[in-house]
Amino acid sequence: MLIRLLRDRSGSSMIEFAILLPTMLLIYLGGYELSDMIACNRKVGIAARSLTDLASRTLSPSAIAASPSAASGTPFMSAAAITLTPYNQANAWEQISLLRVCDASHAYVIWSNAQNQTANGTVTAATPTLTAGTLSANSVISIPSTMITTPMVPTSPDGSDVCANYSPSTSTKYQVGTTGGYLFAGQISYSYTSLLQWFITTTIPMGYTIYMSPRLN
Repeated sequence: MLIRLLRDRSGSSMIEFAILLPTMLLIYLGGYELSDMIACNRKVGIAARSLTDLASRTLSPSAIAASPSAASGTPFMSAAAITLTPYNQANAWEQISLLRVCDASHAYVIWSNAQNQTANGTVTAATPTLTAGTLSANSVISIPSTMITTPMVPTSPDGSDVCANYSPSTSTKYQVGTTGGYLFAGQISYSYTSLLQWFITTTIPMGYTIYMSPRLN
């Protein structure tokens, strides 16, 4: 009987399946989670593009420069957040900024708005990451040089770099923020929470920043 039992191969497939099942489940769930992360990351990129596109089509940069405190980016940020659906809007942070080019790779931050919102769309103003409206080095940021064309770069009368000209009393210089082409910069940050929270407990940061030229003067 013992010899017969040792030679018996019935049920071996079931044992092999039981051994492979955890690995198969891990591969399946991992693939599902990866595809959801990729889809969410794409949504964040679409939201950033939508935000920047809406602002660049609707807002006048010269009007904002004349009165930055009167400008509001809330409608555009709220509209862009909707494109994140079905992902949780409460995990998102949006920012829209107006920049004025001062050399081939830098721009001055003229205006910036940021916000968060709850899942039901209630908006809460947030502190922008870009320092706007102060004539100082803190308001000059690096931007991709590929976004800049020659006509957008100002040339100061004395040949100095406009980005470094902060003193409005110097008549031979173009002051930073008063000349050069405009750019809108839209930014979306998102904290992705895994669908498998019992397995992956950490959040994954996602984010996009997109620059666009304004359509209006």
